[in-house]
Amino acid sequence: MDIERHNHQQIERLNQRGGRTLSIVDLIRAGTLTIDMAASAMRAMAQGASLVTGARPGGAGKTTLMAAILNLMPPDIAIATVEDSRVIDRALATPPEPSCYLAHEIGSGDWYGYIWGSDVARFFSLLEGPRRIASCLHADTLEELVAILCGRPLCVPRAAIARVGLVLFMHVSPGAGAYRRRVATFHQSDGQCGHCLRYRWSAAADRFEALDPAEDPDEIAPFRDFLVELVDRGEVDTRAVRRRVVDFYRSA
Repeated sequence: MDIERHNHQQIERLNQRGGRTLSIVDLIRAGTLTIDMAASAMRAMAQGASLVTGARPGGAGKTTLMAAILNLMPPDIAIATVEDSRVIDRALATPPEPSCYLAHEIGSGDWYGYIWGSDVARFFSLLEGPRRIASCLHADTLEELVAILCGRPLCVPRAAIARVGLVLFMHVSPGAGAYRRRVATFHQSDGQCGHCLRYRWSAAADRFEALDPAEDPDEIAPFRDFLVELVDRGEVDTRAVRRRVVDFYRSA
């Protein structure tokens, strides 16, 4: 299987609103997140992080954000869209391999890639070894996300949620001639039993605050330098961006 081609197809299927799938360069240029935030996300993905994005209203950009960050994964990690529960069955019945199991949304709708009920806890149980997961849901805060996932009928263990490396929430509001979409909060696993708040958006000032300086600047620098160059190049097409991402990992 051509993993890169396959993964591109899986990510493109997340685009259900038509038009061009937006890349991380598009989102940085639009002010949805900063280069530093994107660098933190890319480093986390390089280290094997899983990803959940959230926003209560539809159209806030949680799926677009998830797709853009998935495009920052290292190469040779196949994306498997959870079309139905049999995908989870097969994964749990085989030894863990480098892969990313993608659910388009954690929701009760009868749509492609949606999961609900007991399948959600089973989906989170895939977090073992080199396996990771990615999904989104309608929640505006980490507390609301935990309440939805841990409550009935989903019953996801809190410890499983703590193993998700990145949890990001979107905010959407009317702007000058267009909607303003921002990553409102950026949470990262603390490596123990929860998440720390790394970045927070201030609506009044329309700026991002860095709250947790835990990352080593020397470790984040290569990712930040890469993204600065990527934005400067002006390439926004997801395939072109992905080629640059793969080249970065191959040359590291």
